[in-house]
Amino acid sequence: MSSSHKREQPETFKPRPLGLTQGLAEMYEEELLYDATLIADGQRFPCHRALLAAISPYFRDIFINTWKESGGKEVLLQEVSPFVIENILKYIYTEDITLTPELAPHLFAGANRLQIIPLQNLCCRFLGKNLSVQNCFEMYSLARTHKSPALLHAVIHFLTRKFSQVCEHESFRQLDLSTLITLISSSNLEVASEIKVYRAVRLWVQGQSSKHGPLLGDLMRHVRFPLFSPEEQVELQRDLEKWKDLRLEWKVLDGEERFRHIKGLRQGMYKPHILCIDTQMCEYQELENEEAHMGCYDPQTELWEKLPGLQALTHACCATAGEKIYVSGGICKNSYSTAVYEFSSFRSQWLQLAPMTVPRAAHGFLFHNQKLYAMGGWCQFQSFLNLAEAFDLATGTWANIAKLPFALSHPASSVFQNKLYLLGGATGVSGQWLFHKGFLIYETSSNTWTQVPLSTGFFAAGAVAGERGIYVIGGYIEKKMRDWVEGLLIPENRHSSRKCFLVNETGKISGNIGMPKLPRGVANAGVVSCGKRIYMLGGEDLTQRYKMIYYWEPGEPRWHRSTTEIPTTREGISSFGCVTMMRPIPHIRQLFQVTALVIVSAASK
Repeated sequence: MSSSHKREQPETFKPRPLGLTQGLAEMYEEELLYDATLIADGQRFPCHRALLAAISPYFRDIFINTWKESGGKEVLLQEVSPFVIENILKYIYTEDITLTPELAPHLFAGANRLQIIPLQNLCCRFLGKNLSVQNCFEMYSLARTHKSPALLHAVIHFLTRKFSQVCEHESFRQLDLSTLITLISSSNLEVASEIKVYRAVRLWVQGQSSKHGPLLGDLMRHVRFPLFSPEEQVELQRDLEKWKDLRLEWKVLDGEERFRHIKGLRQGMYKPHILCIDTQMCEYQELENEEAHMGCYDPQTELWEKLPGLQALTHACCATAGEKIYVSGGICKNSYSTAVYEFSSFRSQWLQLAPMTVPRAAHGFLFHNQKLYAMGGWCQFQSFLNLAEAFDLATGTWANIAKLPFALSHPASSVFQNKLYLLGGATGVSGQWLFHKGFLIYETSSNTWTQVPLSTGFFAAGAVAGERGIYVIGGYIEKKMRDWVEGLLIPENRHSSRKCFLVNETGKISGNIGMPKLPRGVANAGVVSCGKRIYMLGGEDLTQRYKMIYYWEPGEPRWHRSTTEIPTTREGISSFGCVTMMRPIPHIRQLFQVTALVIVSAASK
């Protein structure tokens, strides 16, 4: 068949805007072609039934099923005010709405009743973002009245975060039983003292009209009595002398036993601290005469505290898991280590765990889903590893996992969306550092590695996971050999970087993240996330080490320098362990450091 007789291929055209929004707005303003009228409290609102039926199942049912029976002209709306109808129609015709905390609840209720789903969702998001201690119980009632799971979830989340402020409010009594149990059973409760949970239960039960004896006992099962301080135990006993409705059970418990009796601490009983484990101490100090310690930094007060440390390690790696931190490998007296240690903020002491199967230092080390992952590193200065293994904290055993595609040390490492990332790193030293130009991504479910290439290489950077991806901060980046560094026999092919960038879950780099450059080029720094901020502590370039502390909060145009520094007598420190640990607040921590007679439960008499 000749080309002239071939079937013509269809051609696709990109549709042009129809101007529908503008046309509807003009018809609304000029009152054109109306064919129906809404009536609310005697006020009349002309409209187009086809438009309302297309948007609302409520109106679709009216216009299809009951329209002819009503005479085909008017729709009488009950329990919806004229002001709400006016705003709803304006939104439908113009897609324009101005929400305020006063207007949004009424529009939400009206949109829910008339099944204007887009407006209902818009109001729900607005109300969720504008919750306060003053309006949260009103929003709770609104969510339950209109059966809105999204708004109810937002309110319960708010009550959990603001529990200390709302639990003594008179309106707390209006919570239903399931909501109350959701709150008092949650470890996310922002409360620093467990007796507030007990008081909240008392307040709620007193507001119930029915007999509350059995109900009180059931609710008390969610109160974590072993977290009561001695003073709070005395207060509780005085309270029970008044009510005479509960029977207490007591036991003598040490710290470990007390911890086993609770379901974990409440969120408000922890406070984030930054721990600096100076694993290069033995390069500078006489170990026989110096006490090993790690620095504990409170970002809110900018105060430092000494905690027990580990001696004789360099280039060890650290990972964090809530109130615990882990240290693995490192170099001790020119010998590469397989040792693994756990530090508990409750015990405030180190515990040695089962060793790794191979010695390693400067490796990737991460905690994820109750396992520790040790990946790559070196076992001698110029002997790099591609071996990887995982430690199951439940069984206390190590097992090999898939090898890295190549030997790698000094990567930045982080966990994001259930994947382990090794970012950059060095693949060897041959006169000069050999840079890894890319990322490695490990899938724990399939035990496989994926390589993502980059045009340039880096190593000794910091990495912090955020909501959108992983922030990569500083490090040494590759440069062309131009200058000799004074005092060295070989030319350096690296220099410290000020660059910060974001890596998404596929390994793609996003340059437009609004994160400013570092105040100076820094590598081998301690980089952690604490609260809403990212902190960078210490670090080095090719000429010196630092002890300054910088922090950045998303949305800010620059890094800020803290008024305090790392408390070291040296010029500075680098290549040290640095993690964020959730540390119990002082009065809670003290409970686990003594053996005492403790209330463990309360039951109805």
